[in-house]
Amino acid sequence: MNTGVCKKLKMLGSVAWAIILLAMTGCSKKDVYSPEGPVNDGPVFDFSTRESYTLNVNYDVPEGYKVYFEVYTQDPELLDADGQVVKRDLNPVDVGFTDEKGSYSHKIVVPATAQYLYIYSPYAGVPRVLVAEIRDGVLSETMYPDEVSGARSLLARAGNEDYKDAVYNETGGLQRLGYWKNTKGEYALNGVIYDLYGRPDYVKIGDNIKVSKDILNLINQAVPEGGGVKPNLIKNGNIHVTKKANIDLFLIDENTSANNTLAYYCYETGNSPKSVADIKDIIIAFPNSKVLKNHGRYPKGNNGALQRGEGVRLHYWKDGMDMGEEFPEGTSIGWVIYNNGYESCVNGSGGINTQKKHFYSDKVLNGDKREHVALFRSGDKVLFGFEDWNGDYDYNDVVFYIKSNPIDAITPDIPDVKPEEPDDSEVVAKVTYRGILTFEDIWPYRGDFDMNDVVVKYVSTVGYNQKNEVIQTEDVYTILWSGAAYNNSFAYQLDAMRSEVNVTFSSSLGGDGGAFVDQTLDKATIRLANKVLDYANQEEKGSFTVTTKYTGRRIAKDDFTLPPYNPFITTTSDDKEVHLTNMRPTERLDHGNLGHGHDKSDPNKNLYYITYDEDGQQMPFAINLVFESDEVMNTFIVPFCDPLRESKRIDIFYPSFLNWVKTNGKEDSDWYLHPRK
Repeated sequence: MNTGVCKKLKMLGSVAWAIILLAMTGCSKKDVYSPEGPVNDGPVFDFSTRESYTLNVNYDVPEGYKVYFEVYTQDPELLDADGQVVKRDLNPVDVGFTDEKGSYSHKIVVPATAQYLYIYSPYAGVPRVLVAEIRDGVLSETMYPDEVSGARSLLARAGNEDYKDAVYNETGGLQRLGYWKNTKGEYALNGVIYDLYGRPDYVKIGDNIKVSKDILNLINQAVPEGGGVKPNLIKNGNIHVTKKANIDLFLIDENTSANNTLAYYCYETGNSPKSVADIKDIIIAFPNSKVLKNHGRYPKGNNGALQRGEGVRLHYWKDGMDMGEEFPEGTSIGWVIYNNGYESCVNGSGGINTQKKHFYSDKVLNGDKREHVALFRSGDKVLFGFEDWNGDYDYNDVVFYIKSNPIDAITPDIPDVKPEEPDDSEVVAKVTYRGILTFEDIWPYRGDFDMNDVVVKYVSTVGYNQKNEVIQTEDVYTILWSGAAYNNSFAYQLDAMRSEVNVTFSSSLGGDGGAFVDQTLDKATIRLANKVLDYANQEEKGSFTVTTKYTGRRIAKDDFTLPPYNPFITTTSDDKEVHLTNMRPTERLDHGNLGHGHDKSDPNKNLYYITYDEDGQQMPFAINLVFESDEVMNTFIVPFCDPLRESKRIDIFYPSFLNWVKTNGKEDSDWYLHPRK
C-alpha cells in the first residue's frame, strides 16, 4: 500500500476511502481469454465475469439480403406513456451481419449475469426483436418475444385481446373499396395456416410485388431506423397522376406495433385541400397495414392482414361516388394514416376507429404541421414511408409501394435514391465493451487478495465490416489506482502479429504518454502505462487512447480476442508478468516463475496464473469485471486508502465472491455488484 498517498489525502481532508462511480458495460464456454484456442476444461476456475456461446439467427429473407442486427441483454423496446413501442437507449453487447441467406452462427461473449439475449434488427423485412434464453449454461434458439416466458413483460397494446371469427366493417364514416374479416387459424396460404386480422377481400390475387433484396436495401438506405432520412425525401407525399392510369398500392414493410389503417383521398391537381373540411371523401385502402403472422408461432395481438408485397387497386372517387379504377389525368392522391385505427370486435362492435390519432401526407392538414411521409423512388420503383406518431421521424413505420399503369404516370418530381454498397474495408458496425481490471502484483507468490495493487478502467470499441471481420479498434484505458509498493506498469497483447496492425497513441499525460508497441515481440504488445505509481493516485487520472487498424489479415469475429484482449502488469522487471487466469504470458516472461512459489501454472495443460490460499481455495491474481449497464456500473466500489479495508481479502468486502468461485461461476455471478454494507 502507498501510505504516502493516503497521508496526503488525509491532509487534504479526503474521505477515508474512495468510491469510483463508473459508466461502462461489458457456444463453447471458457474460450474468452485464450488467444490461441480453448484452455484446459478441468476443475480450474477462470474467474471470468463473461460467458461465451454460439448465437444462431435465421431470417426468412430474399436471396442476397444481408441483415444487420444488435444484441442486448435487456429488452430494447418499451411501451411509452402514449402506448407507443419505442427503442430504449441501451448499449448492445454485440452486433453482426447475416450471410446472404439471412443466417448467422458465430461466437458471442456476454456478461455472465445475462438471462436473455434480445436480437434487435433495424432492417426492413425481418422481425424487429427475437429472443434467445440462457438456461443452465445453454443458449436457446431464437424465438419471438412472447414465446419466451418472462422475456417481455413491459410490452402490451390494448385493443387486440378479443378475437371473433366474423366480418367487421365499421368504417368510422370513411368510404370503402370492399370488405375485410378476421379469422382464427383458418386461412391457408402456400401451405401455411394464418390468423387474419383485417384482411381485405379485395386484395389483388396473383399480382404481388416481389419484395427483393434491392427493395429492402432501398428502404434501409432511404428511411433508416432511428432517423437520418435525407431532407429532400421528407416532403408532401401526395401522388400526382399526369396521364390517365390505374393505380395499385402494395404493403412492403411495417415497423410498428400499431394496427394502422391507411386511407386516401382524391383531389384536382393544383387545388389541394387547405383544411380537413375540404376533403370530401376518405377511402380505406388497408384496414390493417400489418404483415401476416404464422398461426401457432405468433401470439394473438400481433396478428396481421397481408403478406409483404400484397396490394389492392385503388378507385377514383369524386363527390361521394366511386368512379371506377381509372384515375383521370390531373388527379392527385393524398394519404391518411390512423395510428392503431383497426380494432377487433369489442362488445359487439369493431372496425376502423377514426377518433384515433391520425396524420396526412400533406403537412398543412396535420395538427403538428410536420411532414409525416418520406417519398422516394429507385428507377421505376416508387415507395413512400409513413411516420405514424410524433416520434423518431424515421418514416419507416409503414412502407408502401405504388405502381401505375402506364408506369410513367406518377413519377415526376419524386426524388431518386441511388443504391449504396459499402466495401469490405469500411467499418459499418461497432460495439463497445467496458470494464475494470484489478491486479495483485507479487506473483508468483500469493498476496493479500485485496485486488487493488493496480486498477484499470477500459472502454473499447470494436469496428466490423459486413463480413463480421475486425477492421479497427479504439481503446481508452484509464489508470484508476495503484495500492502497491511496487511501481508497476500496465500493458496488453493483441491476438495479431505486430506487422498486421497500425497503432497510434494519445494520452492525457501529453503526447503518447510514453506508450509504445514493443518491437522485441512478434505479437502486437502495447506497453501502455509505465510506472503507474507516478500518477495513478492523483485526482486527475492518466488515460491513454489507442487506435488500432488491422492492416494485415482480416480477423473473423470467432477468432478475435475481445477487449481487454490479454492485459497484464509487469512488476519488478519486464519479464515478470501478471495476467488474467489462463491467459498466456508473452515471450518476454521468465518462465522459471511459472509453477514457482505459490503459482500452480502448468503450460503443458494450458493452465496459467493459478493459485490457492492457505485453505486450498483457488484465488485470482487478476480479474476482469464487466457490466451490463451504466446504472449497474455506477454502483461499483473499489476500496482504496481505508486502513480497515486495505490488505483485506476481496471476499471480505464482497461476501458472495467465494460462492461464485466454489460453484465455478454458476451462482452469484453478480457478486461484484453487492459489496458488504
